[in-house]
Amino acid sequence: MAKSDLMDRVVNLAKRRGLVFPSSDIYGGFRSTWDYGPLGVLLKRNVKDAWWRTMVQLRDDVVGLDAAILMAPRVWEASGHLATFTDPLVDCKQCNERFRADQLPDSGACPNCGTKDSFTEARNFNSVGVY
Repeated sequence: MAKSDLMDRVVNLAKRRGLVFPSSDIYGGFRSTWDYGPLGVLLKRNVKDAWWRTMVQLRDDVVGLDAAILMAPRVWEASGHLATFTDPLVDCKQCNERFRADQLPDSGACPNCGTKDSFTEARNFNSVGVY
């Protein structure tokens, strides 16, 4: 079974069981954006609680912190995120999809349309410092 077939089966099962739904699905939806159904909310909370217990509560060298993700650009600069967190991106010239260059298959074929060797030159993209 191909990876995409397996993923489709898992997604369809999750939708049927009420775990997740594509956001705004009845209005055409958003790509890669999901809403949690009743069972999905419970599963997500259980996973978060288990992670918090293991990574924070059961350790003496870690404390919890809940901070905003929207911060002044100088915070990202001081933390080193702007200088070091970049991804090399390429675009497929055939289907115009964008991919991380370091995650492309060795075959050189586009994972979306299958065209071989149709990528633009890689360019660094900093997803943290977009402001």
